[in-house]
Amino acid sequence: MHRRLFILVSTGSIGRSTIKLIEHLQNLDCAYNWNVVGFAAGRNSSLLRQQIAALDVDAVSMEHSDGSIDVKHFYEGSTGAVELIREHAKKGDLVIAAIVGFAGIAPTLAAIECGCDIALANKESLVAGGKLVMDAVKKHGVRLLPVDSEHSAIFQSIAGSHKREIAKVILTASGGSLRDLSSEEMATATLKQVLKHPTWKMGAKVTIDSASLMNKALELVEAHWLFDVKSHQLDAVIHPQSIVHGFVQFRDGSVIAQLSSPDMRLPIQYALTWPDRFEGSSNAIDWSSIGSLDFNAVDPTLYPAIGLAHEVIKRGGTSGTIFNAANEIVVTAFLDQKLQFGSMVGIVEEVLDQITIVDQVDMATVIAADKEARSLATELVGTGILH
Repeated sequence: MHRRLFILVSTGSIGRSTIKLIEHLQNLDCAYNWNVVGFAAGRNSSLLRQQIAALDVDAVSMEHSDGSIDVKHFYEGSTGAVELIREHAKKGDLVIAAIVGFAGIAPTLAAIECGCDIALANKESLVAGGKLVMDAVKKHGVRLLPVDSEHSAIFQSIAGSHKREIAKVILTASGGSLRDLSSEEMATATLKQVLKHPTWKMGAKVTIDSASLMNKALELVEAHWLFDVKSHQLDAVIHPQSIVHGFVQFRDGSVIAQLSSPDMRLPIQYALTWPDRFEGSSNAIDWSSIGSLDFNAVDPTLYPAIGLAHEVIKRGGTSGTIFNAANEIVVTAFLDQKLQFGSMVGIVEEVLDQITIVDQVDMATVIAADKEARSLATELVGTGILH
């Protein structure tokens, strides 16, 4: 099988892993062959030049360019990734959608409109624009393949089962870098503490979200859209070993789970090769050394983000857009050390409470809600509320 591929963003952690996996798969004796047509990147020109040379890519977009990228087709600025897709993507291509945050929605929608299948690693696209994305997927008849380890686990566990057979979808959470701290210690945790994740190597935003379980909250909203399940069918548990990535409980009481080492290469490879499986490059589980697998309920007082996720799912409309936008602002503020860790989720909740949720969801209402939520969240950070 020969397939054209776009990687958005090639220089991020998902993009780098994808490129290594393509090299791994190309070396296997299998019928798959990937032609990487285009890259979108942020500002890492040095790494991007290496990637372009390694895979002979001639269509590239960058959000911020230093003028050192020499390719046949180059697009720059906030709309660069959308232009890249619209100018070069074809029906049946596969797009690795890994642009972090709200900025990932427009390129994802552009790829869907071009008839591309989407390997989705940008959870914010579904949190902020779930109805838009899923309506577009249905309209254009494309496949949406989840890349997040938890959603890949659910996708694999469902394995063609009918929606009516599903009683519950349960996502696991490692508990993040602060899972052994008291509530008082968590509230004043430093940036260095928060960024030291015990089991996963991820970007800064995802690692910060993981510590507050906001990452799991976003994933619950994403699962609602991906698998068409309601709030009461969704749950999360803390699983420190990060071996079980998700459970599906069926109406008859059976539970099917997906287990693997905590390595993003596996779900990325599954999205690349689905519905086939080939020899992986990640480590297999050594069952003799695991010992025990632990699962603990999420304490709603320690992790209020989970409760907010359920509220967002129930309220619908533009609530997901507001939820996502406020969180992006507080994460940036924490990264800039302008906000205490313990204040972040409270500000997100305040923004959700203050902004009117619009039931009609289209690109205009999503953009307006995103803008209003960012403005209010920025104001709350600046005034020091909930510090």
